[in-house]
Amino acid sequence: MKIEWIEKYLTEAEQLIFSNQVEQGMAILQDLLFEEPGYGELHNYLGWAYLYYCADTKKAELHFQMAMHFDVDYHAPYLHMASLCMRTQRYAEVLVYAEKGLTKNGANVVALYEMIGLVYELKGEFGRAIKAYKAAATRAMATHEMNPLTDGIKRCWRKRVTFLFAF
Repeated sequence: MKIEWIEKYLTEAEQLIFSNQVEQGMAILQDLLFEEPGYGELHNYLGWAYLYYCADTKKAELHFQMAMHFDVDYHAPYLHMASLCMRTQRYAEVLVYAEKGLTKNGANVVALYEMIGLVYELKGEFGRAIKAYKAAATRAMATHEMNPLTDGIKRCWRKRVTFLFAF
């Protein structure tokens, strides 16, 4: 359930952070945390800011976990948590969060399937990677989304052939 007055402040904090006024944006988010500590979307914003703008993966992970705890149906923290796990080379966890994220309404399925493809590619499971990249590509609506997916498919095909004849 959305709380309208908080949403206004979340938007303001996001705009400040995007404008490179990270401290001011974080101050708003921290103040909101005292008002509504159980608001899942607020925890997602905090996790997002800590991960992408403050480079604090421990705090980011804490807030993504809190976001998922307080609002299990909210899609965004699953994508961000999968991204955090990808950055920290926790590939098994990437798959867990990405697959859970795919079950949530409003999820960015293109990004989630792309992450799944990347994990399988890194694990050398090129068939599964291609399948995930194709799943992402069928849902992509923009050229900038399609290019890395088709590149991933081509790359995996080349790797399959290379490894097939390498031994």
